[in-house]
Amino acid sequence: MRYLPLAGFLVLSLLWGSSWVLRASGPSQPPLLSLAIQYGISAAVLLPWAIHRRFWRRPLFGIVNAVIVGIGILCLPQLLIFFSKDRLSPTIFVAVLATVPTFLAVSGRLAISTAVGGLAGILFLLDRDLDISIRQSLWILPPLAAAGVLAWALAGAERHLPTISIIEALFGQCTVSALILFVASRLLEHETVIWSAAAAIGFAISAAFTTVCGYLLFYWFLSKSGAGRASMLQWTQPLVATAESILLMSTRPDWTVILGATLIVIAIARGFSNGDDSGGVIFEITRS
Repeated sequence: MRYLPLAGFLVLSLLWGSSWVLRASGPSQPPLLSLAIQYGISAAVLLPWAIHRRFWRRPLFGIVNAVIVGIGILCLPQLLIFFSKDRLSPTIFVAVLATVPTFLAVSGRLAISTAVGGLAGILFLLDRDLDISIRQSLWILPPLAAAGVLAWALAGAERHLPTISIIEALFGQCTVSALILFVASRLLEHETVIWSAAAAIGFAISAAFTTVCGYLLFYWFLSKSGAGRASMLQWTQPLVATAESILLMSTRPDWTVILGATLIVIAIARGFSNGDDSGGVIFEITRS
């Protein structure tokens, strides 16, 4: 059974790393409002289970802890990145978020050499699109803060979450995050969603697979393997997206892409081969 967490990690990498295909197939949408809708649909999907388990009877302290962690994973990093979205390219955000394992390595949840190797792999992988001017450099601070918040939330999940069903936890997190992002969108974006049948289907697929299935699997993996290994998903998502784009466009990768991919694979292999699998957190899948 020791290979189940690795299988879950690979499935998550493919699921989240391939989400760019769905986004690219539809019209550009306001990011905060789109996430709010996606999380709202996810909460609606999870609502029957939450009612069945009498979610409101759970200890208030446990619910609040789960929601705080969820805000740090689902909501606050996206808000921080939003403030720099018009100043930096998306590639810069991906590279900065790849520092999440480094934050966790400092706290002892991952080997420093593994974290540095994975980050170096991302920098090589994305080398061609990492140009940034001095005037833009200060705008790196919000996404860097987002990486710190995400690392803190993962570590918090590993240390402090009480025993609560992961489905109930995700329901609370999606509900509160949807409300926060909706309010933030009203205040900051002043845009509306371009509705169509394709857009509605896209939101439904993203909610059902990327959020509900994805985060249920993510929290299960986190409970088995800990925050350090879970943070390595920040490396595999751009790796999968890059590989898929190369295959779809039938282009030949240059040496930096090959070297970056190699470093990422080696770092992930080291991350899974070092330490124990006692992991972490946290959630109880079934609880009466």
